[in-house]
Amino acid sequence: MNMLDKDGIGIDLRSGNQVRIRRSWRTPLAGRSGVVLAIEPDDPFGTYLIRFDDGLQFRYERRDLEAMVAPGTFAERVRAFLSSMRVLNR
Repeated sequence: MNMLDKDGIGIDLRSGNQVRIRRSWRTPLAGRSGVVLAIEPDDPFGTYLIRFDDGLQFRYERRDLEAMVAPGTFAERVRAFLSSMRVLNR
């Protein structure tokens, strides 16, 4: 089941996802990162409620957010590197 927000944009983030606010003159706290606290597709002020480290909360639309990929552990990165080297050596 794919949920859509009030503008018909697919909801691809989940509560708990790390996001960064895109840099724009119209977005509060642009450039900072936070966590998706709630997703409310019909909220007129913004579908995604984002909480920042200092406790501030703001609502944003999907176009204002960049999903942040959590870096893997050192062991996972080494394993991925070694497996890519094996592929190159074949």
